Amino acid sequence: MAVTWLHISDLHVRSGDSYDRDVVFRALVRSVKRFRDRENRAPDLVFATGDIAYSGKSDEYAVAAEFLDELLSAAGLGRRHLYVVPGNHDVDRDIGRQLLRELPSRSYADEYFHPDTPKLHLTQKQGPFVRWYRSYFDGIRAMPERSTCGPVELVHVRGRALGVLPINTALFCQDDNDHERLSIGRRCLDSALEELKQHPADLRIALMHHPIHDLSVIERQHIRAGLVDHLDVILTGHLHEAGFASVGMWTGRNLWCAAGAAYQTRDWPNTAYYAKFDGTRVMIFPIRYEDQPREVWTLDTSLFPHEAGYEMSFQVPRGADFRSFRSPSPSETYRPADSVIRDKAKPAVWIGGRVDGSVPKIAAGVRRRREGSHGKKNSGKPERRKSR
Repeated sequence: MAVTWLHISDLHVRSGDSYDRDVVFRALVRSVKRFRDRENRAPDLVFATGDIAYSGKSDEYAVAAEFLDELLSAAGLGRRHLYVVPGNHDVDRDIGRQLLRELPSRSYADEYFHPDTPKLHLTQKQGPFVRWYRSYFDGIRAMPERSTCGPVELVHVRGRALGVLPINTALFCQDDNDHERLSIGRRCLDSALEELKQHPADLRIALMHHPIHDLSVIERQHIRAGLVDHLDVILTGHLHEAGFASVGMWTGRNLWCAAGAAYQTRDWPNTAYYAKFDGTRVMIFPIRYEDQPREVWTLDTSLFPHEAGYEMSFQVPRGADFRSFRSPSPSETYRPADSVIRDKAKPAVWIGGRVDGSVPKIAAGVRRRREGSHGKKNSGKPERRKSR
């Protein structure tokens, strides 16, 4: 039987007047119940990939908890079926000013991420998120205090085993200049991957808020290689846009999925998606919020306009372990090469180049944001990627 999950991200819950956000959230709860009751699309799991709050404050998490409980109830699920990782808005930036901004070298990073070393960036800077997480998932799972990775879980759903690996990419988030300054710690990931390998799974999923190119250059290749070699599906947020890329390897394939923002005011696209795994393929059913004439979340027909039913199917072949450094480059992340995807004779989608070195045509299949996080128009000129 197929396993279904709902992937949401970037809730951006603030304190104060909540009317605008509540309109979108109430519509999502109603629509999830409708998808479940009337359209036979009931999720078995829900993944939330960061930016649960807006400024990492305790009162924001209290509001977010109420929404998450309502969403789970609409889906017919409990808290143990929800998996959450923090994002750049889930940190206290006031505390962050007193801590190290970034790690200067690989050896320094290896020392910092030693399992016996306390992580003030995690316990203090992410303190409100950590305390909320412990309370919300009390008796279900605990967030690691000295690692960015885990807890690793093997989840049995509908006769299939899913390996789930949460990854905290937000320790070193601080401002709008986070790009290429973030660290996960390769020794943290290495330990988690070793644990994941001990649990044979039909599908291995990683959750992380930031796309891989936001990580520091001192560790990015190591983290990329670990994800490429040991995971099947990588779920992310942060970009505030929905997108998917199937990245070809020598003997396998990764699927990279960005959910978009569940709430980014009603002036910008609010998106999420359902995914269904049948053992060999992952089918993507994208949804988006519509504000008029009624507030409702419905099928997003713009993401895969040429596919039957506006859904996309990605193959996840089983095979031996492999080693490749192919993953989306910074300028091409989540831009599916539509002409290659739809050609059933092609064995994979190559983002950034094919095996022979040629570069496939990139289709404009992903909705792009036209404004920055502070409402400023993008000039189109190259600049450092801003924190969302």
